[in-house]
Amino acid sequence: MKDASFQKLPISTLALVVGDLIEQEAGIATWTKCDATSNHWTRKAIVMEATTTAATSVLAYELDGTETVEAQCANTAAAADIGDRMILTDENTVNNSHSDVTGGYPAFIMDRIGSTTTSIIGRVCVGSGVDPDATG
Repeated sequence: MKDASFQKLPISTLALVVGDLIEQEAGIATWTKCDATSNHWTRKAIVMEATTTAATSVLAYELDGTETVEAQCANTAAAADIGDRMILTDENTVNNSHSDVTGGYPAFIMDRIGSTTTSIIGRVCVGSGVDPDATG
């Protein structure tokens, strides 16, 4: 990981644990927890310190989309899912539904099975924070 990507990011009323995935969309000052509606085009970061709801910032590693990460998955990891685009269940779980997600919400691409039957290795889908399909 690049040291320059470790930074304090602004948050508001978020209790976070190390390893949580957070995101920021354009026009929103604070970062929020990723969830099932997180899009491929948002900026994303991995939390590096636990926080309480009183915290106004969190130490995190901002991803650029080239990093390989191991993530907890909702269903048993399967080799047939390699290459699939996947949505998230929440800030710390990928929903590997055993089908390629082609809609607007894929946030993870699986490269291989992880170290356990409930983990997968792949890349988080990261963007600039601007919806490429937005009209305006």
